[in-house]
Amino acid sequence: MLIRADGNNRFMRTLRCSSALRWALLVGLPFGLHPAIAGQQPEEAKANSVLAEARKALGGEDKLAAVKKLQVNGTTKRANGNFNLQGDTEIFFELPDKFRRNESLVIGGANAIERKEILNGAEFSTEVSGDFGGRGRGRFGGGFPGAGGGAGAGADGRAGGTPSPETQERLREFQRRNLQSEVSRLLIALLLTSDTPFGWIGTAQAPEGSADVLEVKTPDGVATRVFIDTTTHMPLMLSWTGPAGRGFVRGGQGRGGQGAPDQAAAPAEGQGRAAGDQPPAGGAPADGQGRRGRGAQGPPVSLEMHLAEYKALNGVKFPHLITRGVSGETNEEWVIKSYKINPNLKANTFTK
Repeated sequence: MLIRADGNNRFMRTLRCSSALRWALLVGLPFGLHPAIAGQQPEEAKANSVLAEARKALGGEDKLAAVKKLQVNGTTKRANGNFNLQGDTEIFFELPDKFRRNESLVIGGANAIERKEILNGAEFSTEVSGDFGGRGRGRFGGGFPGAGGGAGAGADGRAGGTPSPETQERLREFQRRNLQSEVSRLLIALLLTSDTPFGWIGTAQAPEGSADVLEVKTPDGVATRVFIDTTTHMPLMLSWTGPAGRGFVRGGQGRGGQGAPDQAAAPAEGQGRAAGDQPPAGGAPADGQGRRGRGAQGPPVSLEMHLAEYKALNGVKFPHLITRGVSGETNEEWVIKSYKINPNLKANTFTK
């Protein structure tokens, strides 16, 4: 269960005795995951069979395929170091590659952060504004062609060094790939859809039962495992590897945009880096790090997204509680209040 502290609604990053935690812990152990062996059903055929049952449990192929757009509204609680944030989150999808997230979060009941994140094909944008830990209000970000962002100036207005064009391009590519991977995992979690094929890895065992484990690669090249309950056929969780630090995200850049890549802005979404995937050259920070020189990332750990409280909308079941964490320790809770299937979206929804 989630443990909360005092009346100030501080969010404690603790998860205990949940089925999802036991899956996460067991899968990392040799006796917790029984892999496919010679003579068993081939990986691809088994994966397709598991997917078919899971998609049927969620509402059926036809109903899931009919979801072309999706709007999700809810409240978020997120812990990040000494900061505890909570507020509203609104997400829009237009399959296959359009995404927008609007967040309005409050730190400690006083300081507000507004965050806007957009992906439109290969172009993306992140903008953050607000009072960053009492250091004064600021705004920065970057994005689509023609968008500026004040390179080298952060939320507190202090100037910094300007990376070379080559470093900026590497950073933009790194950030774009991370955001695409975040969107990919969300679509897998909500609709069990992916541009890349699923493979069957084996069966995970826990005291509560068993789960088929599928594996699929996201745009960052990281293998993401999807746990499907063998009895109900419902998705239970996603797990992948990345650095433990969740840090702060800098203003993101898209093609042609400039931003403030070396400044702290808003909490990251738990996006991991593939093992061996190096940050851009030239000293630019990687996802999950703060200013240059702040603590180095540790070895890759297990990052998790747990799915619960399914409810049906127009015959499609969606999770209404999504928690995220690192190695069994929860640091984010997303309570979803509503879904809208194929809503009428404004023409500028996925533009800066």
